[in-house]
Amino acid sequence: MEITSNKKVHSDHNFLITTAENQNLVLRATSDNDDVEITIAKNLQDFTILLFCYFDKKVTVKFRLEENVNVNIINIYKTSQQDQNCDITYYQSMNSKAKIYDLNIANTSILANVNFELAGKKSAVSYYLASLAVDSNQKTVNLYAHHLAPQTLSDIKTYSIAKDQSLQQVKCTSHIEKTMAKSEAHQELRLLVFDKTSKAISDPILLIDENDIKASHANAVGMLDPDQIFYLQTRGLTVPQARKLICMGYFKNVIDAIVDPELQTEIINEIDAEIGE
Repeated sequence: MEITSNKKVHSDHNFLITTAENQNLVLRATSDNDDVEITIAKNLQDFTILLFCYFDKKVTVKFRLEENVNVNIINIYKTSQQDQNCDITYYQSMNSKAKIYDLNIANTSILANVNFELAGKKSAVSYYLASLAVDSNQKTVNLYAHHLAPQTLSDIKTYSIAKDQSLQQVKCTSHIEKTMAKSEAHQELRLLVFDKTSKAISDPILLIDENDIKASHANAVGMLDPDQIFYLQTRGLTVPQARKLICMGYFKNVIDAIVDPELQTEIINEIDAEIGE
């Protein structure tokens, strides 16, 4: 596995982050079944990791968040050469907090298994997926939030758009083990079918083995709302403009999390080009 940080290339399978400075990393698979572990040292607070993912081959990535970490992680999938296949795990120690954003607008298929291991007391993860599938691509994401300590929190939101003949599949499992009291697990899965030839499948699952918890899930799959299109038309937008505006709302949270205005504009233009007229 190759990691590029500040224009320096690291080829080790272990990468340690020891300073609370915003970092732009490039993660590139160099061989099939490649793997890397990224450790964030304890007590690091309030910084962002922007990770550009080139997963031309099957990869395994593990983030290890040590105690008292507070970090934003933004993953942007950039591969456009061939299908992607990745297993990503976030292991969180006591009192670690993570806001994780996945942006996948690459014109490829993908199978992504994303696991959240809330192993430390009061650890918390907020996850937001924004995904666009076009042409005949198939994008499948399996999410698993495993509550392994008391007073843990998982808040998962997924926003997926299927266009042309593509398929979007999201399976989300939140599992609170017995004795993990005062924990919370929340899910919100939204999938938008853009054309009659595209498909979307969602599967929200709550596995609750403890009584003293809070859990919820919301699930919505459907086409563009004609009432919303009509409302925007009354405000002077054309039908293509209205469709684009509604779709862009699915990506707003991820785009807003990126502080680089040039990168924001680049992503908006990519989405705009893929949605088309």
